[in-house]
Amino acid sequence: MVTAIVLATALGYLVIAACYLATRWRYARIRRAGPRRPAVGPEDLSPFELGMLAGGRQRVGEVALAELYLSGRAVARGHGMVARTPQGGSPPAPLSPAPFARMLDARLTAGRPVPAEQLVRVAAKGDPAVAALWRLRRLGLFFAPERLRRVGGLRGAAWGLHMLIGVAGVASGGAAVLWAMVPKGERIDAVPLVFAVVLITYPFLLYLADRLIGGMQGAVVAAALVTGAAIPVVPAPRGLAAGLVLLAGWSVLNGVYRWTGGKLGPRTVAGDALLAEARADLPGPEPVDTALRATALLGFQALRRRPRAGRVPQGPACAEFAAVRSFAAACGSGVGRPNTGLGGNFAGDGGSGEWGGDGGSGEWGGDGAAPPAARRRPQPD
Repeated sequence: MVTAIVLATALGYLVIAACYLATRWRYARIRRAGPRRPAVGPEDLSPFELGMLAGGRQRVGEVALAELYLSGRAVARGHGMVARTPQGGSPPAPLSPAPFARMLDARLTAGRPVPAEQLVRVAAKGDPAVAALWRLRRLGLFFAPERLRRVGGLRGAAWGLHMLIGVAGVASGGAAVLWAMVPKGERIDAVPLVFAVVLITYPFLLYLADRLIGGMQGAVVAAALVTGAAIPVVPAPRGLAAGLVLLAGWSVLNGVYRWTGGKLGPRTVAGDALLAEARADLPGPEPVDTALRATALLGFQALRRRPRAGRVPQGPACAEFAAVRSFAAACGSGVGRPNTGLGGNFAGDGGSGEWGGDGGSGEWGGDGAAPPAARRRPQPD
């Protein structure tokens, strides 16, 4: 039984790895056939369009939230909450002509804080974000969704199977803990007590791994640790040893996924070139615009990190950008989480560089594709 499970899982790993390699190869061919030089410059894009190009829909919401804060209309209330600035101070600054910050401003009421993550979603899912996405496609900076649909579908199916195997591995880690902690000769009477202990210890270990490593990779590492610790104390260690090998193989497969580009983003080579140009020449016409453009390139997730040379950039030297950094930290980790939607992770497609190329907070769920035209039958007179 153990041999059959190991062979089936290993075969699944090979199939998934082949899908990752094939989709990356096909994706590279699509990018080589697409636009290679941008038809516009960074100054021709608004901060919101630049945010869409750098990190997707969610990044647009982050830029809108930053503008709402810089205009004096919103303040952070802690625990990820944002509220309207109390009345009585100086009047707020005018907003930009773009409708994103105005959409968020309409959601804020006096004395009633709103989760910052909810405000970001409002701007990310609205029609103006779709309009910005379509404009970038017309400029040749993004591929049309149908160009990447087959590649994205195949890669998404492989990733789903990959995650399903990871979930099974995490569950097997809990079973290993349970098996190792049941005293010999008392395997029936002690089950309720040991099960209660497992419910306390193993979930905490999973939580700790998520904080230190993150995602399914952290959960699999935690499962591997408890499985390895249980091998010396169980009466039949062969099954746990095989499970440990499979968990190690899962991590290797996860490395193949990341090496082949992770989530394959819709940005073209021309889009990469425009982003590189924007990072090299950031300053805007005024400090607020500069701060918003830096937010578009970095995102709240990177703004919360301490600036370090070579990894997290310092950003522009203006008071407005320093204020946005503080605001991003006050909004909490709920804003700017790594993307779980289509094509939000731009790793491997030109996203690296001086600005860190984090690109991890994009949200591409709902790609703004036009609905298929309905077939019209001639009506009888």
